[in-house]
Amino acid sequence: MHVKKNGFHQVMNMIMDVKGKTKDDINARRDLATHCKRQKLHIQKTKHDNGEKTETVPNASYVMGRNKVKALCEWLKEHKLPDTYASNLS
Repeated sequence: MHVKKNGFHQVMNMIMDVKGKTKDDINARRDLATHCKRQKLHIQKTKHDNGEKTETVPNASYVMGRNKVKALCEWLKEHKLPDTYASNLS
């Protein structure tokens, strides 16, 4: 029961890119740069005109856009799921 519930929540947090709930963080991306050749997932460093440097993390291919997340949430709201599968979705 708990494996199913936790698995559902983990997958939903991952594809919705919920900050603090996913394992795809800045440290994982730094490791990705040293162990993987997928350049589009590496941290992108930019230098601004005022000399400030920023690091941005591009979204992975499995992350849904804002419109798709909204559509999924509306779909889930319409359906009744057993408590053991998806409790406290709000």
